[in-house]
Amino acid sequence: MTEPAPDLFNQTRSQRAYRGLSPEQRSLERKQRLLAAALELFAGQGYANTTIEQLCATSKVTARHFYALFANREALLTELYNTIVDDLRDAVAEAISAPELALSAKLELAVQALITQYLRDARRARIGVLESVGVSTAMEQRRRAAIHDIARVIESFLDALVMQGELPTHDYHLVSIAIVGGINELLADWLTRAVPPGIEHLGQEVTRILNALIRGSAERPSQAPENLNRTTAPERRKP
Repeated sequence: MTEPAPDLFNQTRSQRAYRGLSPEQRSLERKQRLLAAALELFAGQGYANTTIEQLCATSKVTARHFYALFANREALLTELYNTIVDDLRDAVAEAISAPELALSAKLELAVQALITQYLRDARRARIGVLESVGVSTAMEQRRRAAIHDIARVIESFLDALVMQGELPTHDYHLVSIAIVGGINELLADWLTRAVPPGIEHLGQEVTRILNALIRGSAERPSQAPENLNRTTAPERRKP
């Protein structure tokens, strides 16, 4: 029995399709491969332990093409971090804009969106809250900007609830930053535990904290009773 002749027609079409890619399309394809390699290596073995040579070998991109796309390894990390943060902000914004839901329901949706967006692929969470920390001054500034960016989404949401009468009038700026920063630390703790709690339990705890923080921040601290502000000498026992 003779072997079938190779399908030269389809093979030629495939080669043409590849050769027909514009330089911009090829560059974008290499960039995506490098981002995928960065996600895998930075999360798996750590940013500090990953070399450009390893990134190029994993992505099958030459060093020349790497430097055509990124100035250095940190630039690649920054690009990856920006992608993760953009996706996270969009997910939170979509969740808290759900119409005709009570505050508690919207908060729960926002928490679920945030945790799901991060922890559906723990590598993304590890990049966002662990591997991007302490890299450089520029990266720290980017991290702070990202925290404030997401906090603004939450602050706008809380301000809208004030207008609707669901929350008392209050400046929720610091509360919003505390929410984002606090969740970052909770996720960092979750990622570094030998036996982390379930994602559902984590979501419930975050929701409880957010409710307490948002509601409690708008309440004025009660004044201490007058007798607590005085120091009285202990009564002496009679002999």
